[in-house]
Amino acid sequence: MAHIESILISIAFFVTTLMLVVAILNFILKNRLIQTGQTDPEVLKMLSISFDQKTATLKWGTILLLGGIGLVTIHYLPDARDLESPLPYGIETIFLAVGFLLYYLMVKKSSAKG
Repeated sequence: MAHIESILISIAFFVTTLMLVVAILNFILKNRLIQTGQTDPEVLKMLSISFDQKTATLKWGTILLLGGIGLVTIHYLPDARDLESPLPYGIETIFLAVGFLLYYLMVKKSSAKG
């Protein structure tokens, strides 16, 4: 079982590095397209995908943050430590649902402005 941790850490590091490289290359490509003045509909469509990626990042950040807060809450509640209790599942579900609702409200507010 100790080998599984090292394998998972290696995979997580590789995926994180890959995502970072892709994000940097996309940023460089978009800057070059803007600097050259290309305003084709396809280019504009590609640039609008960036908003979708930002909202996806916002979504996962919000959900993971509130999921983590839910896990910390479960840790500090003595009744939630019982292995047969459904309370931890309910607490975590509520925190994740609040994360989704906050994400929805943030996206709705930002789309109303722009």
